[in-house]
Amino acid sequence: MKSELVILYQGDEVARLQYERQRDKLNWVYQDDWFRSEQFFPASLSLQQSSDSDETIRHFLKGLLPDNPEILASWGKRFHVSPRNPFGLLENVGEDCAGALQFVRPERTELILSGKLDQLIPLNDEQLEKRISDLRMQEQAIPLFDSEGHFSLAGAQTKDALHLKEDQWHRPLGNIPTTHILKPQLREYENHSLNEHTCLALAKGSGLPTAKSFLTTIGVEEIICVERYDRQRLRDGTVTRIHQEDFCQALAIDPENKYQNQGGPTPNQVISLLSTYSSSAETDINHFLQALALNWAIAGTDAHAKNYSILHAPGGFLRLAPLYDLASYLPYRDPKSRKTKMAMKYGHTYHLHKIDRRQWETLAAESKLKPKRVLPLVSEYLEKLREESLPTTHALIAEKHACDFLDILVEQITAHTNECLDSLAV
Repeated sequence: MKSELVILYQGDEVARLQYERQRDKLNWVYQDDWFRSEQFFPASLSLQQSSDSDETIRHFLKGLLPDNPEILASWGKRFHVSPRNPFGLLENVGEDCAGALQFVRPERTELILSGKLDQLIPLNDEQLEKRISDLRMQEQAIPLFDSEGHFSLAGAQTKDALHLKEDQWHRPLGNIPTTHILKPQLREYENHSLNEHTCLALAKGSGLPTAKSFLTTIGVEEIICVERYDRQRLRDGTVTRIHQEDFCQALAIDPENKYQNQGGPTPNQVISLLSTYSSSAETDINHFLQALALNWAIAGTDAHAKNYSILHAPGGFLRLAPLYDLASYLPYRDPKSRKTKMAMKYGHTYHLHKIDRRQWETLAAESKLKPKRVLPLVSEYLEKLREESLPTTHALIAEKHACDFLDILVEQITAHTNECLDSLAV
């Protein structure tokens, strides 16, 4: 017996996700009208046609769910399904995922499309504090009391998603999307929210497309609020979804293997994909190389393939998505340690202290790019980061969040950027 989920995009039925429970087998079936439409775009570059490849479909679906096994186990217990069954989980949390697709139970489809369920429920301070408290206590990505908050957020960190309208947080129901991701302070890393907010601002200040963020306090918790780049507010105030996928999904790689040393995507694979599919390949490849340079400078050791994404739009339009989930490891590492490793390999090395001109030349050659294109691009970007973005960002953030940690963070990134530039000159 097959179970199904209806996959919607802005009110249109895109496909059906079918699950054969006895065989534990998934099928992906595009609707003929969607597949033949000039507006067609694939759910994933790994799913450009209807498919019965259980492994490919499963990898894509797992990319829509949290990475944290404890969160998945909690969801499995709550929804009475296996935590390793992405279909069963998305039956319960698939109506607002990363990207534009909604995974809806057939019996709810008519109601979702009718708009009868659409509602924004304002949250007061006490309710917001309760949500964050639930995240802390239960280590899950949606609070237990929120029985109609059908959304899923990928990633390992516990987080919430809400709709911000006129400076008021709301819980959206029905077809209304969330607009922001709220992440509580990571307890194991001092001032991590400020760290992430600063690194996102550094990226934006140095000319890279980047998700917007701001810091707020809910109860006693410091929260970083990140505006969803896969959502767009229209002139009439309504919010629409934009489709996106990360590079593990696009390359049909299990998100459990997101780090390159686990079999995850390499810089070469990312560049090759952009070269083949991007609607502005040269610009997107340059931005990806600059993002690699930024993560080198800040010691962004968690910049794996799930932290890079692509945007899809009707008609085959595809671009590298804005950067997100940026943070520096410099404030937390032992300055004498030589063990710090990056999530992706730069040339022949993962080790932060071994990345130099030769490794960038190797990375360029492996990606079929000319070193005379890559090296000046990286050097010029790091110089702009040091001379413009670091001092400007420091001053802007210090207006609201001045503290010793911010000063130390900027000082360490500046010093390491100098080291990076020196190693490129050798």
